[in-house]
Amino acid sequence: MAIDIELTEDEIMDALRFIHRVRENKKQYEVVDRKFDKNNSSYSVNLMGQLGEMACGKGLGLSVDRTISPSGDNGHDLSTPLGKNIQVKTSTLDKLIFNAPELFVSDYAVLVQFFGDKQLPHVDSKFTIVGWTTRELFLANHYKHDYGYGIRLVMDANQLLPMEDLVNELSRLQSSSVQGSWN
Repeated sequence: MAIDIELTEDEIMDALRFIHRVRENKKQYEVVDRKFDKNNSSYSVNLMGQLGEMACGKGLGLSVDRTISPSGDNGHDLSTPLGKNIQVKTSTLDKLIFNAPELFVSDYAVLVQFFGDKQLPHVDSKFTIVGWTTRELFLANHYKHDYGYGIRLVMDANQLLPMEDLVNELSRLQSSSVQGSWN
């Protein structure tokens, strides 16, 4: 079952401030974006991704990585209590998409589907945490598709594992983490 998430005005403002700092850092270090959406700005793409990460973190009860680096983040958007890492992929499509296999660097990937104006992702947008997969399952079950800017690795939403499985796994990890601290 997918999880619908609504972000508060404060959360959206927090995302806007964070993306402003990220963009300023890129400008300071003269970083050139590898922009893939010819119909959208890098700022809006970055903001939509950040909002998706925040929605996923909110839905799973995990903190979002807020590291700012000229080279971008290390791909690990969320971390579980026992150190498993999650990559959040935010898309307007009901498909989990990676540009290359080596870019799936975390233990898990979660698809967050975005509904709204992708040029103004902070205005009246909705986010649905659709499903998740492991790196191994994704690499074994993806197919390739060209959306007009090169071949991408794709897994349809109906192939993803249900979110309640990940929520249950995280609850189990948190319980064992708390029990471990009592022993």
